[in-house]
Amino acid sequence: LLTQATAKANATNYGIRNMQVLNNEMALITCSYAPDFQRCHRLCQSIDRWVPGDIAHRVIVPARDLPLFRPLENARRSVLAVEDVVPGPFWQLPRTNKWWVDQHGWPVRGWIMQQVTKLSANHASCAEHLIFADSDLVFVRPFKREDVLNGDKLRLHRIPGAMSEGEHLKWHHRAADLLGLERQYFGSDYIGQLITWRRSHLEGLQAHLEYTQNRPWYRGIARSLRVSEYILYGAYIDGVVGLENSGHEGISHDLCHCCWFREEADALANKKTTLREDAVALLLQSNLGLTDEDENNLIDRIVPAPARILEAV
Repeated sequence: LLTQATAKANATNYGIRNMQVLNNEMALITCSYAPDFQRCHRLCQSIDRWVPGDIAHRVIVPARDLPLFRPLENARRSVLAVEDVVPGPFWQLPRTNKWWVDQHGWPVRGWIMQQVTKLSANHASCAEHLIFADSDLVFVRPFKREDVLNGDKLRLHRIPGAMSEGEHLKWHHRAADLLGLERQYFGSDYIGQLITWRRSHLEGLQAHLEYTQNRPWYRGIARSLRVSEYILYGAYIDGVVGLENSGHEGISHDLCHCCWFREEADALANKKTTLREDAVALLLQSNLGLTDEDENNLIDRIVPAPARILEAV
């Protein structure tokens, strides 16, 4: 195990070397796949309406889904293959979306592969400020750089003391294992929507994982039974880099109005509740049992014209 002092010194040294490549660019990153195409299409439409055009958008999908997603490309948006973004060799098994294998034949579950893909975002964009927008999210109000950037401090979703038990605690323990630290709860929850990372720290995290694990950084993550990419990054910032040295600002409120359960979506649709005033986006969790028509009708009730009904692509 590394001491946190040693880990912090290593991260600081890496960060100083990496400061030379910092920039002020910003990019949205979306990991998707064929079953979520209609949701991803709706997200792209909302980005083009509500997000400044100088913020790039990278959509990353399995290679076999590229023909379906290519029509979404425009001046700001490019569609990339997972296999071209993730540095290690991984192959998606035929006739399933749920399983991949690595070069040694080790099976990797689809949701773990998506986390490996997010942790490879530095291979998809050169922007320093990376914003993760999932397919089941839609922007509903204007988004500004200042929503995530306060001077030179990038927002870090960080809720002190939250989600310190159960499965979340296991994710913290796995993050500690990967970081070479004693198992612990790192003091905050880092899971949310429109999560923001610094590219320079993502590369620092990758280097740290390779140092502690003595193998390619992605292998330990891909072979994990349980892991959270957002907790891993947050634990690296708090437990290794130090928030005060990170160029991040810890923020506890979410930029997104989240409907994690069907009753929350129904309450919004029936106007028993309203969209949070500080929310710039809406999440309709993909497993709520809503049809595309249900979701579009709900969004059309709360988003002003022009109508955002999906067009054929």
